Amino acid sequence: MKLVDKLSLWFIGIVVLLTPITAYICYYNLERKIDEAEITRLKEMNDIAAKRLATGLWRDQQVDGASTVVSPLTTALPEERMKISKTDIDKGNSTGMLSLLSVNSYVSVGNANYRISSSNYIPSGKQIRNAIMDTVVWKLLLIILCVCVTARLVSQKILWSLRQTMKTIQHFNVKEKVEFPASRTREFKELNSFLQKMTDKAVDEYASVKEFSENASHELQTPLAILRNKLELLSETNIEEDQAELIGDMQNAIEKLSKINRSLVLLTKLENNEYAVSENIRFCKITKDILAAYEDRIEMKHLTVTTDIDKSINLRIHPALADMLVNNLVGNAIRHNVQDGKIELTLTHKRFVIRNTGMPPEMPTEELFQRFKKSNQSSDSVGLGLAIVKQICEVCGFSISYNYKNQLHVIQIEFVPASPNEGVKISHDNLETAVLA
Repeated sequence: MKLVDKLSLWFIGIVVLLTPITAYICYYNLERKIDEAEITRLKEMNDIAAKRLATGLWRDQQVDGASTVVSPLTTALPEERMKISKTDIDKGNSTGMLSLLSVNSYVSVGNANYRISSSNYIPSGKQIRNAIMDTVVWKLLLIILCVCVTARLVSQKILWSLRQTMKTIQHFNVKEKVEFPASRTREFKELNSFLQKMTDKAVDEYASVKEFSENASHELQTPLAILRNKLELLSETNIEEDQAELIGDMQNAIEKLSKINRSLVLLTKLENNEYAVSENIRFCKITKDILAAYEDRIEMKHLTVTTDIDKSINLRIHPALADMLVNNLVGNAIRHNVQDGKIELTLTHKRFVIRNTGMPPEMPTEELFQRFKKSNQSSDSVGLGLAIVKQICEVCGFSISYNYKNQLHVIQIEFVPASPNEGVKISHDNLETAVLA
């Protein structure tokens, strides 16, 4: 829900909550003021009638709709010399329910006692309530209409800076600095100032980390290449069998170290969204080509491969990432399989599923996508293959899951629609290793 909608709902909610309270207060005060004013007027009429009665000039009269009647009493005067009564009367016409307000004064003139009664019709409480309720309903409707209209008109100007800031953040890339729009609102100024500092710092730190990782990767390749060449030269000399085994172990360690170095650099590039996606590719063709490339390894293990691949499956993914994604998954399915095992591969427009036989995992399955987490099926694995697969899925907006059931390892990728990731295009020279289990 938008901020302006939330503010509008809160304001309308407060108005709706307070309106009955204010309506009751208005009704109570209005009825009381009407009664007080009319009682005061009727008292004055009684006082005038008492004075005229004392001078012998009295006669029944009617003033401004109020009538005054003098009645002699045959009994003594009551202790309470003034009584006020109010009675609701339904007159049965267009005036509706009215209230008859009466003020009775008891006086003694000469040797006689009299009751002076003045009365008048005033609006009843029901009439007042109906009038207030009509006003309240129209007031609420007008408030809701005005809030809904003006809130959006005002937000176009007041929240314009905030919307521009959000757009800037959404398109922020750590590879270049951004400028936030100016604002006259103090809170938005503080927010933009804070975001400006944070984004500038992120860009500077990214540049430093990128420079360090590139330099470290480049500098490591040189000594690794020298070690590899020296060991190859050493292996060509006259050496004993146990020395040859040591040299072989050293070569394997160097290859593993080189693979780890390339994998970590690749993960860094994936996390920084350095892969541009400009068009859709035929993912089904890439899958078939990679399966064909693994035919020799599949035959060596006597694996049974079952495929169900739909036609014309186009995905918005970098070609190098698509190749690496399928390579890692198919390579893992072969490497971690058992002799005479099986592989089932399903590819539709919605998902990619690969199942393979193999030993059950000896670690929590939710940790398999973490870096350097591996089971004991392959001791020469560097433990980065599934981490790279997961990172590729995150970059492309896919969701990936793993489970082990019915003695099958099952990895499923859901092709969730996502907006294309913008980034710097990476050449295929940086993708030297496709399968990094």
